[in-house]
Amino acid sequence: MSQKITMRYIAAFAALAGLGLAQSPALARSIPASSGRAVLASDIGCFSMNYSTMTNYCSAAKSFEMPLVVDSAGSKTVAVAAYGATTANNVCCFAAGLDRNFTSVWSTGTYCLSSFGSTNIITLTGAYVPAYGYLYANCNVQYGGRVHSVDWNS
Repeated sequence: MSQKITMRYIAAFAALAGLGLAQSPALARSIPASSGRAVLASDIGCFSMNYSTMTNYCSAAKSFEMPLVVDSAGSKTVAVAAYGATTANNVCCFAAGLDRNFTSVWSTGTYCLSSFGSTNIITLTGAYVPAYGYLYANCNVQYGGRVHSVDWNS
């Protein structure tokens, strides 16, 4: 194959790769769910880890919270990857930004899985983090519900 044809293939591949990158969401950070913990110490035993996903094995719904590192002040979009086999295994989440003095809170609404039987993304918009503030995601996980990971813009 000539060098000219090879360069065309490389240019075409680079253009396609760039096109794919341009279409992806601008969520700069990711963590596995195992980076979080049960909100109540008494609920820690309800969650079991498998490949860094967290599943609630208690009969009642339990809250699971994950801290999210931010690099700058501003509005944040959070995407939680979660799974529920049926509506009885639902996962509902919200995200919140707070100032460091814990005097102001900017929270998203609470959103749940919209379909079941496969991993879905719960997109949370509306959290705001002021300078020197922090961000977290909190999910209410029913029995058998599972949180896989969280992505967000930092």
